[in-house]
Amino acid sequence: MSFRGKPNLNGRKVGSKNLVTKQTKEAVSEIIEGNLSEFQNRMNNLSDSEYCKIYLSLMKFVVPTMRSIDAPTIQNALPFSKVEIEILKTDTKPPY
Repeated sequence: MSFRGKPNLNGRKVGSKNLVTKQTKEAVSEIIEGNLSEFQNRMNNLSDSEYCKIYLSLMKFVVPTMRSIDAPTIQNALPFSKVEIEILKTDTKPPY
């Protein structure tokens, strides 16, 4: 099957929404809003561990997750390369 018509060489505009994704999100939102009281009742009947597990998994949809980053390694940050500590033994006891 070959493509017929004029191809869009510029692509989609920045920030434009995918129509199918938008419709799917709206449908899922309507289902959730329609069953909110049932969902709350079921959440109330869960054990503490199950409730926390589901609560945390739902937070992913509300709170953006942070991406891990690589921290740069600092080399030669100090003006010297070697530190020596000498412990001297004294015969006198401290005054405290």
